[in-house]
Amino acid sequence: FNPLLHFLVRLWECCCIRRVFAYLLCILRLFSCLMRLKLDVVAPGDSASRLSTEAMTVFGSYAAIRSLQTLKPTFNENYLLLSRRFEGRVKPKPDGQVFRVMQWNMLAQGLTESNPRKNYCKTPPRFLDWGTRRYLILMEMLSYMPDIIILQECDRFEFFESRLKDFGYKGKFKERPFSPCVDMPTDEEGKPDGCAIFYHTERFNLVDCVFRQLVNQMQHSTSTLAFALKLEFLEDNHPLLVVNSHLKGGPKTEQTRYEASIDLGNFVAEHAGPQDLVVIGVDLCENPSQRGYDHLITKFKDAYSEALEGKHPSFTTWRIRPVGEEKYTNDCILYNELRVLQALDVPSDSALGDYKLPNRFCGSDHISLVCDFQRIMESD
Repeated sequence: FNPLLHFLVRLWECCCIRRVFAYLLCILRLFSCLMRLKLDVVAPGDSASRLSTEAMTVFGSYAAIRSLQTLKPTFNENYLLLSRRFEGRVKPKPDGQVFRVMQWNMLAQGLTESNPRKNYCKTPPRFLDWGTRRYLILMEMLSYMPDIIILQECDRFEFFESRLKDFGYKGKFKERPFSPCVDMPTDEEGKPDGCAIFYHTERFNLVDCVFRQLVNQMQHSTSTLAFALKLEFLEDNHPLLVVNSHLKGGPKTEQTRYEASIDLGNFVAEHAGPQDLVVIGVDLCENPSQRGYDHLITKFKDAYSEALEGKHPSFTTWRIRPVGEEKYTNDCILYNELRVLQALDVPSDSALGDYKLPNRFCGSDHISLVCDFQRIMESD
């Protein structure tokens, strides 16, 4: 009896030790990823307390950490994120709140599964699999810990809502009119994509949610949605309007995008009060040289152009289709009445590999845009 009892005790101890080591390894992996990316992310002049607070948010929930580990793909790949740094570093002033915004077209899963050999002809199927993509997308969000996350082509809102709530986020979703994902054969039949906005509950309070189907110059509805959250800073209840939109793509739709851009500006003017700060995350589906962008830039400032001293990112989407490579600067973050501190740079061309996006570093065919803003106080 004693040898058997001794054996069982030793077995139990080994299992406990194994669990402890697994937990520590999980923390070390997340901590390594966060530190590698986050040390460059904290705005110059920001106190170290912000980093420690965000680290506590990430590591404070054992259940949240374990939930991320269960999402990791089972096949043997070292899933890291694209190596990127912040540019345009402006020292923040001591009396204005700093907050971070992420803008990202996350690529609807319905569009990857519709016809992967047509849409992404060189991308290995395992990098289009939802089990791979969801881990990469979620890890990229949490690595930069934005206060606001603006997503287009989100067709798995419930998944992100359930995972991000463990890290202090709440969000709202509005499906895109005439979503192409509805007719695509996916694991969730008829799941439309749309626009989603998440905000961190330790920074903001939700006041209202508004949306509208944009119209053209003939006042006919288009397939473009304008979706906005009216938020308040918890510190002083100052209003912030966060707007999300995804214009219609295609080489023959420039006029449609231009007219939708005009109505997008009208939508913002309609819902932004005189004291409201405004941040707009938008996938324009066109380069900055076209008319839709030119119109919006007359009303708002471009955060990346401001941070990069008049330059635009060399690309925000890069994919390979049977007709050839498609490399565009489609995405932007627009704003007013704020100071841009820094913006996350674009990865090098060589970092993407032979099949561009998506790949084992990025779960979307777009890269994320991340900017740090600071409120301009009356004393400024």
